[in-house]
Amino acid sequence: MKLNLFERFITNNPIRAFLQRHAEGPMLKKMGSRKEYPLCLEIGCGRGIGAGVIVEKFGAEKVIATDIDPEQINRAMKNLRLEYRDKIEFKVADAMEIDEPADKFDAVFSFGVIHHMEDWRRAIREVSRVLRRGGEFFFEEPLHNFTRHFTKGSLLGVVATHPKGGLFSFEKFRDELKNNNVDIINVKRIGNSAIFGVGRKR
Repeated sequence: MKLNLFERFITNNPIRAFLQRHAEGPMLKKMGSRKEYPLCLEIGCGRGIGAGVIVEKFGAEKVIATDIDPEQINRAMKNLRLEYRDKIEFKVADAMEIDEPADKFDAVFSFGVIHHMEDWRRAIREVSRVLRRGGEFFFEEPLHNFTRHFTKGSLLGVVATHPKGGLFSFEKFRDELKNNNVDIINVKRIGNSAIFGVGRKR
């Protein structure tokens, strides 16, 4: 689903970009099993910071970065660095119905996107479908405990939108990946609030 104005502010602010470049990206790279991932897909790319991180940190030769919101894609294209123009392609696309062939990508990335889906299980199925055997899925996601209880009754709960179809525990997320031939090979949990990890397709 598309983000509202408040969530776009959170996603597009410089602090978020700094954390992606200097904390989340390097940490996820260390959790993966390969030195390089030549062909990558990012779902929910926002203004394009993550796509740049994938090129810089993961050795991607090509990144297809998608978002359901045309405004975010336009913003990403305007922000695209000159040296990445041959490496990053931005496309409007729905992560619950990825317009790419099966078994295509060496890695798929979700920087806090799956929990925004109307049907997160459908998104997981699509991630698995487009991954090659041995390909890896890098994810960082808030969990049900955070998205439901932390925002309840707060200003954030009023202005942020998290569909019921995007609520999951770590166990449900892990099991859905496993049901779709993706085994978590490395994960870091922040209590019951968030997860950072990597899964590999069997």
